[in-house]
Amino acid sequence: MGHVFVVQGRIGHLDCDAIVVPTDREFVVEQAWHAALGVDGAEVAALEPEGWRERGVGRGRSPSLLQPAWFVDVVRGTGDTASELRAVMGRLRSALTDVAAAGLTPGAGRAKLLVALPTLGTGGGGFADVTGAVVDAQLATCQDAVAAHDLDVVIVAATASDYTAFQSARLVHGLEPDVATQPADAARALAARARRGELALFIGAGVSMAAGLPSWESLIATIADQSGVDLDDVPSPLDRAELLRRELGADFGAAVARETSSVNRYAITHSLLAALGCREIVTTNYDALYESAARDIEGSGAVPALPYGQPVSGSPWVLKMHGDVGDPAGIVLTRSDFVRYDSRSRPLGSVVQALLLTRHLLVVGASLTDDNFLRLAHEVVDFREQGPRGEDSRPPLGTVVDRRHVGGKARLWEGVFEYVAASERERPEEQSRDLAIVLDLLAAHAAGNHHLLDPRYANLLASDEERETARAARELHARVASLGPPWEALTRALAAPGGDRAR
Repeated sequence: MGHVFVVQGRIGHLDCDAIVVPTDREFVVEQAWHAALGVDGAEVAALEPEGWRERGVGRGRSPSLLQPAWFVDVVRGTGDTASELRAVMGRLRSALTDVAAAGLTPGAGRAKLLVALPTLGTGGGGFADVTGAVVDAQLATCQDAVAAHDLDVVIVAATASDYTAFQSARLVHGLEPDVATQPADAARALAARARRGELALFIGAGVSMAAGLPSWESLIATIADQSGVDLDDVPSPLDRAELLRRELGADFGAAVARETSSVNRYAITHSLLAALGCREIVTTNYDALYESAARDIEGSGAVPALPYGQPVSGSPWVLKMHGDVGDPAGIVLTRSDFVRYDSRSRPLGSVVQALLLTRHLLVVGASLTDDNFLRLAHEVVDFREQGPRGEDSRPPLGTVVDRRHVGGKARLWEGVFEYVAASERERPEEQSRDLAIVLDLLAAHAAGNHHLLDPRYANLLASDEERETARAARELHARVASLGPPWEALTRALAAPGGDRAR
């Protein structure tokens, strides 16, 4: 059975296999979709599917599309709201059925096709005043599609209020991701930490591999093949990289940067992790895919990467332990880089250790074999064991969510990191998908409530009492906001769950 994911972001920036694009019966495709489709305004008319005027749904016909695209007429007609919404969802159901029958091949190591679609009909479609009803109907339609067809669907919410509305509806209707007991319990516990602001992230190469980037070993092998450098008799990846740097000189860093910037669309795992709202993120990756996913959620310009950028109060930052594609000379990959890391990058290591001491570190996509991170973690463990005694038992430094169970690794880090295996399957593609589903469950429980006071989502509230309370809270927010600067803190608190209009 397929799965329905929910993320916040931009479809044109997300790595997927097909997209569903909203339009109208006259086939007016808004300019915001042109970049995602890879066309300009003059080319849009040529995309019109065969039989569009009769069906209002179909596949775009141009071979110049960046990826397969299905179009759906999402405009509200003259009938009653319920029947018009059913008609739109019927066309969405036809589109998803067509995708499943199109013979597409999953990309980027995916086990199933991944189809991305936005919230339908709430922009120019005329359903904005009943967005909550759209959320319920779209979830049900997508759930039916993945039950009937061998594909996954990801609903990509453009706003925080749409995102939390979809997440809330999933949990209320019992549509939360189906995950085994142990990883499910861990996901809910991590979500509680995220809501309390206790969680920081450590992201390894496995997360970006889900977007099609290579592992460290594959990266080195690819550069060696392209450069004609023989590494067959050099067993260690660090030594292989060291020899490559000696052979290539200044071109080595540029080659690494070129290979790790060859992909510009982030994976669904990037989106799910960015949705957790963590403000401190550490990564050994050189690419900027996580920053791109976080920027689409934050909507406030660039997400600073340390040590290159300056953190902004209240906004996330990403610490690039091993360098960045924008600074090829600073990339850490070789044996000598690791040997000299402490002397050259001690301030960065100190930040990582501060997070180990003050946050619960969620580790995803990392094999815990990086010598620099291991040294920093062991120093923190030694410090805690030899330092002042407080509680008898020390809490773990964090949680490792791995694709599959590795018994030796779990025993090695027992008492230091909680170890969670996302999958019991054999194929790497299925393991990666199971990991994404665990993260989807985590994100669902960590989501906030930006939709709560917004009248567009009133039907998602459980009772008349809740709807009346939301109305009263909106009135209170308006009154407090009118009182000026002395009341700003309360105004912000009341605006937080008020949807995008109140923010």
